[in-house]
Amino acid sequence: MRRLLLLLLGLLLLHQGRCFEFVIDGEWEDETLHVRDHRERHKRAILTSEEQEDFEAIRGDDITVRSYKVESRITSRFAHTTVRSSVVNSGSKAQSIGFNVQIPKRAFITNFTMNVNGITFVGSVKEKTVARNLYAQARARGKAAGIVRANSQDMETFKTEVHVPPGSNIEFELHYQEMMHRRLGFYEHSLYLQPGRLVPQFQVDVYVFEPKGISMVQTPNTLGVQFTELIKVTSTKDKAHIVFKPNLQQQRKCDNCTDSAIDGIFTVKYDVTRDSNAGELQVSDGHFVHFFAPSNLSPLPKNIVFVIDVSGSMWGVKMKQTVEAMQAILDDLTVDDHFSIVDFNHNVRCWSEELVPGSSIQIADAKKYIQSIKPNGGTNINEALMRAVQMLVRASNQGLIDPRSVSMVILVSDGDPTVGEIKLSTIQKNVKRVMREEFSLFSLGIGFDVDYDFLERIAMENRGMAQRIYANHDAAEQLRTFYSQVSSPLLRRITIQFPEDSVSDVTQNRFDKYFSGSELVVAGKYPVFHFVLQARLDITLETDTDTAELDMELAKQQHSFTGFARQMWAQEHADNMDVCFNIDSKPGHILNLVSDSGTGLVVNGQLISSKQAHKSKVSTYFGTVSVYYQPDGITFTSRLTLSRLCFRVRISIVKDSHVTVTINNNIQVMVLLHRVWKKHPVSVDFLGIYIPNDNQYSPLVHGLIGQFSREPEVSVYDIHEGVDPLKKQATMEVKGNKLQVTRGWQKDYRRDKRHGSNVYCWFIHNSGKGFIDGHYTDYIVPYLNSFLQTL
Repeated sequence: MRRLLLLLLGLLLLHQGRCFEFVIDGEWEDETLHVRDHRERHKRAILTSEEQEDFEAIRGDDITVRSYKVESRITSRFAHTTVRSSVVNSGSKAQSIGFNVQIPKRAFITNFTMNVNGITFVGSVKEKTVARNLYAQARARGKAAGIVRANSQDMETFKTEVHVPPGSNIEFELHYQEMMHRRLGFYEHSLYLQPGRLVPQFQVDVYVFEPKGISMVQTPNTLGVQFTELIKVTSTKDKAHIVFKPNLQQQRKCDNCTDSAIDGIFTVKYDVTRDSNAGELQVSDGHFVHFFAPSNLSPLPKNIVFVIDVSGSMWGVKMKQTVEAMQAILDDLTVDDHFSIVDFNHNVRCWSEELVPGSSIQIADAKKYIQSIKPNGGTNINEALMRAVQMLVRASNQGLIDPRSVSMVILVSDGDPTVGEIKLSTIQKNVKRVMREEFSLFSLGIGFDVDYDFLERIAMENRGMAQRIYANHDAAEQLRTFYSQVSSPLLRRITIQFPEDSVSDVTQNRFDKYFSGSELVVAGKYPVFHFVLQARLDITLETDTDTAELDMELAKQQHSFTGFARQMWAQEHADNMDVCFNIDSKPGHILNLVSDSGTGLVVNGQLISSKQAHKSKVSTYFGTVSVYYQPDGITFTSRLTLSRLCFRVRISIVKDSHVTVTINNNIQVMVLLHRVWKKHPVSVDFLGIYIPNDNQYSPLVHGLIGQFSREPEVSVYDIHEGVDPLKKQATMEVKGNKLQVTRGWQKDYRRDKRHGSNVYCWFIHNSGKGFIDGHYTDYIVPYLNSFLQTL
């Protein structure tokens, strides 16, 4: 599940990997069945009946649902879930039948199949535009077609719509995996059950196997009180089986109802037995996973500045719930903690200009202040955050806080900035500039109007995390739950070290903080026989493990699976696989991006310069892009006006936006026009080039982008803080080279052509040296239609 992201000359060239799109290819009635995956976000916290229909598991008129079954197998905190449904088009006409599944945000879809009238169609990845066109063509001919949608926010909705003739039998099967994270002392596995109708065969099975033992297992009443007695739990020392199997009558909303009462979240909570505070080391299939969750440490003191949005949009339920949550949160503070409150609308106010201890008198006064707030006015996020950080800096400089303590800013907001600095990227830079390495920022976004991506970015860049709070009746509980996750810091600046040469390809092994009830997880490749942990107070802990014992035990278990350690490592490691780099070339140079003498395709880009700025480096951009297809003698050239076109190939044009060139239905190039303010002192209009990775090149393809049609083996390890504490550094091994890389944000302009969407990637220095074949100058060609000479 990795992507290679190529950043050249200030624009992003995207080599898109397996991210969002699924297309199913298979022959049926001389047609091809196509399914497209797209990600749709929830619009409101409380859905109307019309919106609720969009989230029914099975949709369609005059259909018969024979079965709906969900099975999850959890092995050592790693879950593999399968959702199966059997449906019949019992109507007299061809129609679209929907299959929708809500899955956790961090889950990876590993497989999706449909069996239509005995013929199985297996999912594969396609680029979005191609899939959309194929779907439209199939539907226009009245043949079988499907479309898959999902949009990542707090959860994802996987949607399939398949158009089938009357009498058709359809079987859907979706597989996804997720690594479970410990919060508040337990792991929580959630399954979203929304069949939308009564189902004769409805069953949910959750199997848990934890080699070291299960200390507790619960099934909270999240699905509805009427189903509590129908959930059966069987557990032993190291295994648990949870089954939910309501019959037709038990599924009804009432005795004579035809609607299903099953509409909600089926939840399983459990925790594991821990023999010692040294953690748990599991080895399987050539990989290891180390879980570390000590419980006998005293909490560290904390310094918190609460930054609360009190603009007009917070009026009503949002403010009421925030005040209610703050009452409980303030009660949690101790005399060893220090805190203050900043509230903001178009102005910024401080309850106290200095941090104060969490005494009963101060807490009582803070509660009165919170209760007196009347929301109104605009939103000045930038100044509010600046004031909050300055408060922490001042207290630190004056030696007023414990040097062992943990300092944090907790931001609660429901909207975009409207007053003061309103440019999100500038606010982001401002926060990074003033935040110290020992400070963290946590963001809570209330409702759906807030720019959650922005809140998540500023939190992640400043050693914190973000969470969306749904603006409904239990928003206060959501706020309290989030706070409880970060209210008891136990360790800071943790490094988990392993004996030299004993492991390889280790995922993140340095952590900023460890909170009570959570867990630190490090995965990698063994052999490994013990580890050394170094943390606060010079803690050194050791443990041993048998490298073959666990695999033998897993092989005996019916509902567990080997390979969990490899998959957990791969999932954690996948976040290290977005790669970008700059090419530091000169205006006028023509760079070869794709050169494929086997198909006759060449894509070149000629550079232009930015405006000359005093004492600053001149940047270069693509000003002209040429797509040349030799077999038909076709050349497409895109200049800044996007006006020179040759219509011998399929070309899609959106005026002043982008051009998509498709050759033989299997090769595609998108050229995006980026406009800037005409009077901008430095920047100029430029072109962006986006090339999907499923283009069907020949084995001879090369070029700055073409060479990555065969993705190289990449491993990233030794992740650590760099010179800039806000940008992590690591070692990357690729093509026999060891490169020092830096973690940072880059822009992808395909969806948001004005501001771009942020992409987190590992940046390779020195014009991609060691990552690209040869030197970047090897890719300079004399003409816009020149093929690249063999490297």
